[in-house]
Amino acid sequence: MNKTFGLLFYVKKTKMIANGTAPVYLRITIDGERADISSKRYINPDKWNANG
Repeated sequence: MNKTFGLLFYVKKTKMIANGTAPVYLRITIDGERADISSKRYINPDKWNANG
């Protein structure tokens, strides 16, 4: 049986902290089921390029 999977790093702007940075999360999708995991890293959202 074939399984499909995907990885997506994204910035969660709704959890922005006082210094203006937001956490980077990793979303793992396997056969349509998602799991979001914190990378425990923070970045200025203005410097994040969602298009890669």
